[in-house]
Amino acid sequence: MSSSTANPVLAPIRRWVLYSRTNLTITIVSAFGVLFVAGAVFGQSPTPSNTASKIPTSTASTTGTASATPGDLSYELTEVTESSIAGKSIASVAESAPATAMAYAHVYVDQSLSNSEWKTKLGVHTAEAPGVTVVNARPLVPVAITGPTRSEIVAGTGGESAVQVIVPTQAGNLRITLKASGTDKGPTWQVQNPLPTLDRSEIDKLGVPSLASAPTSETPTTTTAPKSTTASTTSTTSPTSTTSVVVPSADLEPAPVPVPGPIPIPDLDTPLPGTL
Repeated sequence: MSSSTANPVLAPIRRWVLYSRTNLTITIVSAFGVLFVAGAVFGQSPTPSNTASKIPTSTASTTGTASATPGDLSYELTEVTESSIAGKSIASVAESAPATAMAYAHVYVDQSLSNSEWKTKLGVHTAEAPGVTVVNARPLVPVAITGPTRSEIVAGTGGESAVQVIVPTQAGNLRITLKASGTDKGPTWQVQNPLPTLDRSEIDKLGVPSLASAPTSETPTTTTAPKSTTASTTSTTSPTSTTSVVVPSADLEPAPVPVPGPIPIPDLDTPLPGTL
């Protein structure tokens, strides 16, 4: 009964393993060898797939690095306000055309700077240093920037594309043309010549006292002095021309003509007061 129920495959193996300790050791070593060979054969198939998956990753990272190198100079026309560029460094501002134009306009209307300081700070954002013409066109009254920038791509000189940025102010729109230029620190946006200026006639309409309007305010004082002198001259010469003046009232007698000499004593009907 037991022989019929015994497994014809496993029974000989079980008897061979249990026959001696040597057979047991050989069986264990053989099992580990089979597992090692199976792992070596079937474990190599995922390796090429992992290697292949890493190649696109490195390629993508290399491509991303290459595209990020010229990305320091932004060609996106993202509009900015005067407050949005406050506190930013010159390098970060120079990466954007609208930001560079707003920084230029902010310095252009600044009244707290001397002419030398004004030229130096303005020249940071320009392709060429500002000259005497630009300094003479500097606003003499405070001008406020009234809104954000408005930018568009236009055709520049030499067939190169440029960016025109409009900065609205109290005295009208300040139109600024910029191009990407290479510098020692890399490509940056710079304001091109001729450098933009505001209309001085529009600035004078703001009604703010300035150096230009100072002589005008002093003009009435200068013209008043001759008028007062003329009046005093007329009053001085009026006694000499009393003979030619016609008195409109008929009840009054004409004034006597003065005669040089001692004052005559008038003849009175009554004695003078205080005399006997």
